[in-house]
Amino acid sequence: MDAEALLILYDTPDPDQPGRMLPGYDRDHARRTTAIVLRVAPEVGIGSEWLERLEVTALLHDLGRAGVDPVLFGQIFTLAQEVGLPVRLPEFKELYPNAKEELVPDLWLDMARTVLEENHTYVTSQLRGHIAMRMDYKGRFRGQLERHAGLLVSLGAMVEPWMEKIILYYYYPHLMEGEDSIVRRMSMLLVACENFEVYNNARRERDYYGRDRETMKDAFTTLESFRKRGLVDADIIASLACVAATGAL
Repeated sequence: MDAEALLILYDTPDPDQPGRMLPGYDRDHARRTTAIVLRVAPEVGIGSEWLERLEVTALLHDLGRAGVDPVLFGQIFTLAQEVGLPVRLPEFKELYPNAKEELVPDLWLDMARTVLEENHTYVTSQLRGHIAMRMDYKGRFRGQLERHAGLLVSLGAMVEPWMEKIILYYYYPHLMEGEDSIVRRMSMLLVACENFEVYNNARRERDYYGRDRETMKDAFTTLESFRKRGLVDADIIASLACVAATGAL
């Protein structure tokens, strides 16, 4: 399996300039996250028979973000965060549990429209797409899978249903109901490693959220909040911390 060939899938056509490709902004993040996942996986009991498919899963976990403009993305959700709006789908669903998932992007835009327009961030198709990246990640991701279905087959990198559930686990943990414990464990591992990587990736955090002072403590404080929500088990966080302490990550 050619990891670099898979990462090319993060490139996407420029909607405003036909024939031009936008380089995948999250490609390096996906590469680094995958390396962390594969390093920690044996420490949490994930056998070698799972590692090739887990690698594909980790490499593709942010494919639904293909086409992101980090400046616009950061502006949208930083402005929303400053006025106390939920900036992630789980937060939105906690506040509005009865909202239909397919309507969440439009509902969120209705809530955020005033603060966005007051700051000269106007509603366009591109802006709506960026809101969908955050508030309808499942739809965005599945659209990318459909777009690249032929190439995925040629690369021998089919995304099986359980792999998709791992990718979507952070936003849609209910999809994990009834799955094997090993699949749930891989889901937790990806969430832990992906967020650990983000908090150690100053460029990504600066561009998306305007933050520039994260520390290792911040990363594990966030992971502890995930443990309290039931997203990640304590032993996975502990194993990640032990590997990080060796300097291997």
